[in-house]
Amino acid sequence: MTKEYDLFIAGGGLGGLLCSTLLSKEKKSIFLAERLPFFGGRFTAMDYEGFQIPTGAVHMIPHGKKGPLGQILLRELNLPVPIIENEYFTTWYWPPKKDLIKHKHFWGIFRALTRFQQYYFVIRKLLLKARKSDQFSNTFHEFLEENNADPEIFQFFNAITGFALSLDISEIPTAEMFRFLKRLYERGRPGVPQGGCKTVINALVQYSEKNNVNLNLNTELIKLEIDGSEISSVACVDRRNGEEFDFCAKQYILNLGHPQINKILERSNLPFRLPSTPVARGGGFIFQTDASLLKRSTVAQFPTLDYVKGAVEPTLNSSGLAPNGKTMFITHQVFHTDNIVKETQKAREEIFQAFPDLEEKNEICIHTFHKTWPVNFAVQGHDLPNHSTEISNLYFVGDGFKGKAGWIMTEGVAYGAKQIVINILHKNN
Repeated sequence: MTKEYDLFIAGGGLGGLLCSTLLSKEKKSIFLAERLPFFGGRFTAMDYEGFQIPTGAVHMIPHGKKGPLGQILLRELNLPVPIIENEYFTTWYWPPKKDLIKHKHFWGIFRALTRFQQYYFVIRKLLLKARKSDQFSNTFHEFLEENNADPEIFQFFNAITGFALSLDISEIPTAEMFRFLKRLYERGRPGVPQGGCKTVINALVQYSEKNNVNLNLNTELIKLEIDGSEISSVACVDRRNGEEFDFCAKQYILNLGHPQINKILERSNLPFRLPSTPVARGGGFIFQTDASLLKRSTVAQFPTLDYVKGAVEPTLNSSGLAPNGKTMFITHQVFHTDNIVKETQKAREEIFQAFPDLEEKNEICIHTFHKTWPVNFAVQGHDLPNHSTEISNLYFVGDGFKGKAGWIMTEGVAYGAKQIVINILHKNN
């Protein structure tokens, strides 16, 4: 006999676990299936000789305690996960300017520009058009061209979007760029959870287990069964032994990417598919050093570099992410082509140019974001709705379903998860 749950979740990444914890708090019976042998997806870490190597994120929560993720973790769930916010919002490395440009608040980022640039573009062109941002259908690059921005303005914004979004400004809609900047202004500095992103995942797993969520690793969703306009059951497979299981639930959440969802829809003989979305390309290098390169916790920005757009040292916030006496230095860069080997080599050359004290022996690993990893990554501003219009009890969560609200990365995932929870609880009332 097939057991029935209130909720079935496919995917134990950050979005799936946030949904399971928030709904288990409401005494819902939940079955969660994760195809990998670990939870967290790209928001966790693997131990390598004492270094907590992130699987995709850089251990940072973009808006610290004030963003959607921090609010869920600290206020709604009251989890024991302290978030240590950066000392500086960003630090600009902009040769040939002599001094590093540091600032603690959002408006300070414009100190990287000359007074004339601040007045002419930021005040006259940017702020005066912010209220009409939803009327823009062009890209932000086109917006800058139309407003006669000089080359440094292009470099300035490309550094911001390259680090935060893995995008060139020619790839982001102007309306979404304004929403993104508004969130930066409202929510402030990023932060690092004590112990890194894996600590967050472990806390969510423990909370779910305490509330009797049925958590399953190595378990993959393979098929949906439809009855009218609703899913009636799902088929899963244990990837360790090939054994298949059926489950029934009242509501279903897929914490999967668009291609994976469409494969399941095709396998289930359903007549509709999710539209494809563009995917951002990027990557990061992780280095170990004996001394800090950035000196203060911050997001370092490199507007004059072609590939490397930013760098962080999460060990300045949480020293336990590396062995005693060691620092973990993480860069992030955009890729311009699909030739990953060539792109990473060019990025490596830029890093050694920007930080001549680094040597190849300091390099721990490289991680890249392209094609199907992360599996649910979509270009900012091209996200799809997190509720199916064809099936009334089917929801989507993850990087491809953040909503067009300006929330980035994990903040967008948390925002999307919260909207699903609100929707499900409203349906049940």
